[in-house]
Amino acid sequence: MTAGEPVALGLPELPARPLAMRRHSRRIQVGSVAVGGDAPVSVQSMTTTRTSDIGATLQQIAELTASGCQIVRVACPTQDDADALRTIASKSQIPVIADIHFQP
Repeated sequence: MTAGEPVALGLPELPARPLAMRRHSRRIQVGSVAVGGDAPVSVQSMTTTRTSDIGATLQQIAELTASGCQIVRVACPTQDDADALRTIASKSQIPVIADIHFQP
């Protein structure tokens, strides 16, 4: 072996074709993030905090953002959670999507 020659590590080779074909869809914007069409796959996650706990939710969103998350979802099962959305969305660095599921 000479200097600069690649070393075989026994790693599997990359597949010759994509693992799954992407379904054709219309491209939309979610805030500054393009989704669908020919846009790259975006990294999305969901918070595990009570959305009404604004500080904890914003902290978790900041941690997700630092980890590479581009879009975040928050659960809103109560009116208090829904009321917190405006503040959370205005202070979040990434787009916030609300999963609203009120129960009568």
